[in-house]
Amino acid sequence: MSDRDGTAGVVSARGKLWMQLAVLLAVLGLAVSVYATRHHLMLKAQGVTDAACNVNDALSCDAVANSAYSEIQGIPLGVFGIGYFVALAVLATIVLIGHRTWREHMQGYVALVGIGVLTSIALFVISVTKINVACPTCIAIYTLTLLQGGLFFAFRSELPGKLDFKQIGSGATTAAIAVAAVVAVFQFARPALTPPAKELDAPAKLDPNTPALAAKVQDIPISRSQFAGLGEDYRRGPDDAKVVIVEFADFQCPACGQVKSVLDALAAEYPDKVQIVFRNFPLDATCNRTIKGKFHDFACKAAVTARCAGQYGKFWEMTNIIFDRQKSITEGNIKTWAKEVGLTDEQINTCWESQDILAKIKDDVELGAKLEIDSTPTLFINGRKVTGGRSLQELRVDVEQLLN
Repeated sequence: MSDRDGTAGVVSARGKLWMQLAVLLAVLGLAVSVYATRHHLMLKAQGVTDAACNVNDALSCDAVANSAYSEIQGIPLGVFGIGYFVALAVLATIVLIGHRTWREHMQGYVALVGIGVLTSIALFVISVTKINVACPTCIAIYTLTLLQGGLFFAFRSELPGKLDFKQIGSGATTAAIAVAAVVAVFQFARPALTPPAKELDAPAKLDPNTPALAAKVQDIPISRSQFAGLGEDYRRGPDDAKVVIVEFADFQCPACGQVKSVLDALAAEYPDKVQIVFRNFPLDATCNRTIKGKFHDFACKAAVTARCAGQYGKFWEMTNIIFDRQKSITEGNIKTWAKEVGLTDEQINTCWESQDILAKIKDDVELGAKLEIDSTPTLFINGRKVTGGRSLQELRVDVEQLLN
């Protein structure tokens, strides 16, 4: 019998069926949320992914995951999705086993479903109105959440008594503990869960044992004069260096920030033997025709501003700031950072309107496309392609063998 008056001590058969279906949907939601979290971490490490959920310009997981709405205090929304579905499964399971607090936990389950439905609707609205792109994985999560709401509607007669938010203390506490535990575990395990940059390397990377012989040698022109072509390529190290490393990078790419630190150390170790050349390959459709949809919304603006600073001898200083603070990058912050290195509002605005600077960045992109670059960072060591991340030790081996 149903326990509508809250007096019976046994969950009805229909009530158990409800909770069994709820657990099934929660497990499916958990699986999708794990996938979404893994995708998010891979995207942050690589800058772009080839995930199946990147369907077209209107349906792209990468675009949504790259938006400011994909995290809360640096924690991917997918992690909260995992916590949410774990909490639903735990609450439903407690009801199924007939624990003495099953009424409170069923009420807590219903309340949590309501929160999930409202949150899903809000996130979907943000996705289509603010980001202008929908995420297939997110849609799957929203659908599973709405199905939980549909279950409540279908089995609402099995709810013990009227829905009373004052009586859900045990259920709310259980749900909060479940979500907090998932977040805590994620924070602890995050370094192990995040794909190392070297895992993202393409097959064309140099073999550390035979770097001078591996991979096809590409002819990469370098403009060493500010009066040549569309402007000089900013570089560190002597122009007659025996080893030249050309980096194609994106200012919003986390892996590029990691490689920057490695290249800084390498430049300090071989100041007279290695030249490092910076080329732009922003994963931003504003200046990169190879990018479809929205990815790194401020990458082109950052690239223009860095070259602008370079006109006043501040390129590397500006580059350091952008990479160091890339998690808080916005157009306004880019302008603030440019002022920190000494540029004025007038200089910045002039650069932002400059077709010459933009043309240089687009020229870098065209060269990158010709070289079949499809991710950042991509390095060319004496013309040989290396994609993804590379440790200082690995680069040191490459350099030493080329020097010898």
